[in-house]
Amino acid sequence: MIKKNVVDRKIRRALEAFPVPNPLTVESLFAVMQQRYPRPLELWRGPSPITGLHANALWLTRPDAESDVVWLDPALTGAAAVHSLSHENGHIELGHQPLTLPTAAPAEEPEPFEFLSPAFLGGCLLGRARSHDVQPDPEYQAVEDQAERFAFALRRTAADQARDTRHGDPLVDRLHHSL
Repeated sequence: MIKKNVVDRKIRRALEAFPVPNPLTVESLFAVMQQRYPRPLELWRGPSPITGLHANALWLTRPDAESDVVWLDPALTGAAAVHSLSHENGHIELGHQPLTLPTAAPAEEPEPFEFLSPAFLGGCLLGRARSHDVQPDPEYQAVEDQAERFAFALRRTAADQARDTRHGDPLVDRLHHSL
């Protein structure tokens, strides 16, 4: 139980330090992510950068490029897209490690999932990519759970902010709260 409390504190501290945009949209969230990220950050919405991988979103570092990437499945819209981007932002804000994506294409045709670790292939990155036959690595599972809890907390904080400022005027908001 102590470990869970430490993780909860880590998530709370990360969320308290994060300027939650209002309203919370893919565009507003990504703008804040770009401001806070230590190097240029791009948002990709095209085909998955890892062929054959079915995922909602990925945070990728490109050591040979001038920018890193957050890829978001173009089929996701609305709350699902915001949640997936919030999850990837959770990885960033909690100090997790991104996947590494080489910028130069290999000279020959790569084997499927050539750049992925055996732990990844065993189902340790994303819910939709996880194998049901292999038990996920507990450390990986903890990292994914932290990012997911951050995403839910971020969306809950944004919803609270939106509710508290829905009238657009602080005086009207205070009057509404007093009723």
